[in-house]
Amino acid sequence: MAIINFEDQTTLYNFVVKEGNGVKGMIDSGLSIVPKPFVQPISERIPTQNALTCEASQPIDLSHLNGPHHKEVAKQIVEAAETLGFFQVVNHGVSVELLESLLLNIQFSI
Repeated sequence: MAIINFEDQTTLYNFVVKEGNGVKGMIDSGLSIVPKPFVQPISERIPTQNALTCEASQPIDLSHLNGPHHKEVAKQIVEAAETLGFFQVVNHGVSVELLESLLLNIQFSI
């Protein structure tokens, strides 16, 4: 990825938020220091020791959602949402082709 000039705040915001590159995209583009507006305050961060041991950080298998393990899967989703604020799912039944087409539609509509 080419180095991008992030002197202009609008360019930076568009790259990170509107284009969906995120903070990782900034670093991958050659930026060595994350600009202050994109650094989460320490007081708001999840303690590292909790995040590393949290079961909620594991991908959640949705193939068991419509079966005898429904309550367990639902509990995993709730725990991940409450402790981490996000979660990854696997075996959701959505094809890669559909996901890629949705991603393209999102990129073109922004």
